[in-house]
Amino acid sequence: MPILPEQQTPKKHGSIWQANISDILFRGGRRSIPLAQLALFCRKVDFLLGAGLSVKTALTILQGQFLGATLKRVLPRVYVHIMKGDSFSSALKMEEVFPEFMVGYIAIGEKTGQLALVCAKLADYYEKQSKTRKELTSALIYPISVILMMLGVIVLAMLTVLPGYARIFDASDITLPAITEMLINASAFLIRNVFLLISFVILLVATTIMFAKSRYGKITLAKVELRVPILRLGVNFHFAQALSLLLNSGIRVSKAVELCIGLIDNVRVKQDLQKLSANLQKGGDFSASLEAIPYIDPLLRDLAHVGEETGELPRTMEKCSQYFAASYAHSISRLNKLVEPIITLAMGVLLALVMLAVVLPTFELATAM
Repeated sequence: MPILPEQQTPKKHGSIWQANISDILFRGGRRSIPLAQLALFCRKVDFLLGAGLSVKTALTILQGQFLGATLKRVLPRVYVHIMKGDSFSSALKMEEVFPEFMVGYIAIGEKTGQLALVCAKLADYYEKQSKTRKELTSALIYPISVILMMLGVIVLAMLTVLPGYARIFDASDITLPAITEMLINASAFLIRNVFLLISFVILLVATTIMFAKSRYGKITLAKVELRVPILRLGVNFHFAQALSLLLNSGIRVSKAVELCIGLIDNVRVKQDLQKLSANLQKGGDFSASLEAIPYIDPLLRDLAHVGEETGELPRTMEKCSQYFAASYAHSISRLNKLVEPIITLAMGVLLALVMLAVVLPTFELATAM
C-alpha cells in the first residue's frame, strides 16, 4: 500500500478557514469545494494513479484521508457511482460540487488514457488559482476589517462616551461647536433608534444577498467586475491560464474555450465565451473572434493572432499567462501599498474629529469655570 504525502500543496496556501473565506468572496458562498482542497484532492489522485492503482482503489484510500468536510461527504457517493459502472468524470458531475472545468478536463483524460497526468496538471492549476485568489482576498480583507473596526469604535463612543459629555454640556451655558452638536444629536438619534437601525442593517444585508443571487443582480455585478481594472485583469489571467493548460494538453481551441465556460463565474463572461465557442466551431478564427469581446486584454488578442499565424498557439498562451500572472501579482501588491495609507489617513481624520468634538467644549467649559 503506497504511503500518501500528507502535504502536497505549497506551504503558503494558508488554512482551510482562509480558503473558505476566499470561496465565499469569489463564488457567492455556494456550497462548492475550496480551491486548496481541490488541489490536494487532484494531487493525491495523481499520486495513487501514478502508483498503478485503479480509480476505485484510489477512492477507497482517499475516503480515509482528510480532504475537507465537503469531499468527505461526497467521496463515498462518488465511489458508489463508479461501482455502478459510471466513469470517474460522470460520478464527479453527478455530485454537483466539482467545477465544470475540472469534470470536463478529467473526462478528456479518461478518453485519452492520461488521467493521472490530467490530475497532476489540475493540481498545479488549482494551486496557482488558490494562491492568486488568496492574495486578492487578503488585499480586500485588510481595508474592510480596518473600516469595520473604525466604525465600531466610533459607534461605541457615541453610545457610551458622548451621552455622558452631553449631560455635562447641557448643564453648562457654553456654546457648543457645530461638530459637537452634530455628534451629540447623532448619538441621541442612535440611542433612540438602535434596534430600528440594527433591523435596517440586517434587512439591507439580506436584500443585498438576495439581489446578488438574482439574475439581474448577477448581471449587474458582472458588469461592475469587468469595470474594475484589477478584477478585469484577473478574468484575463484566469482565461489565459486555463487556455494554456488545455491547449498544451493537445485539446483543440474550440473545446478549450467550451471548458473555460465552466471556470469563470461571471455571467457576462460565460455568455461571451459561449458565443466565442460557437463561432470557433463554425470555423472562425480565434484571434478575430476575441476582437468582439471588449474586456479582453489587447495583449491576449495580439498573442493569439501570432500563435495562429505561427502554429504555436499553446506556447503563446503560456507566455501570455505568465505575463498576466506577474502583472496580477504586481497589481495586488500595489493595491495593498495604496490602500494602507489611505485607510490610515481616513481613520486618523475621523478619530481626530471625534476627539475635537469632545475636547474643544471641554476646554471652553474649563475656561468658563
